[in-house]
Amino acid sequence: MSKRFEVGVQHIRAREYAPAADEFFEIVRETPSDAAAWSYYGIALAHLGRAADAEAALSRAISLSPRNEDAWFHLGIARSMRDEWAEAATAYQRAVALAPNDLVAWHRLGVALAESGDEGAASVAFERALVLSREVGPGPDLQNPVTPHRLDDHVEESGEREGAREAKSWLDLALSLLSLGDEEEAVAAYERAYNLDPDRAQRSLFHPMLRLLTAVEGADETLEGAGPNRPERPTGIRPPEPRPEVS
Repeated sequence: MSKRFEVGVQHIRAREYAPAADEFFEIVRETPSDAAAWSYYGIALAHLGRAADAEAALSRAISLSPRNEDAWFHLGIARSMRDEWAEAATAYQRAVALAPNDLVAWHRLGVALAESGDEGAASVAFERALVLSREVGPGPDLQNPVTPHRLDDHVEESGEREGAREAKSWLDLALSLLSLGDEEEAVAAYERAYNLDPDRAQRSLFHPMLRLLTAVEGADETLEGAGPNRPERPTGIRPPEPRPEVS
């Protein structure tokens, strides 16, 4: 690994994306066959909001190294930033095929599929993300990397903070599971939404639906005493956890 490459990686670790992009640009100019440098260059560009340039760099990285899961993942991000949801879903599908235990990639795939109108496939992706979230422990922060080798925080997509978008997708999954009678999984999905966006979670239809279901089952004690405007969380739901700001 060259000294310049090491410096570029250090800049990414420090969230210094402009100098990181400068370093990796010089590397790919001198060594255009360096797939890893193209990948990191694309990641830095994505963080700088240069979605089109990031897509070009990441596509070059993939052409040189087709099994680069990070490049596929960040290509999905670059396309999401431009609201190219079907194309983003294609990139995330390649990412999860290469890294099937990457919780964040599965969840981003679900978001992209939902945004592109494929609700059935989105539900499958969300359910896989939920299974993985239970395996890695309570309350994973979906804005931060889960795959150990990923250096960067995940990039905010266009139009809406990442937390709000992902909270909506967890809530949609929670409501779907609740309608199927799977209370335990539904509460787990609601918990993820609550940790990302408590106000949105509390305004959702989850509590009324859960009340109705538990009332039918004769077990409505769980939500007894909740106020009409600020309902209490179901038993086992943790308070929101702090999230780092996304650059």
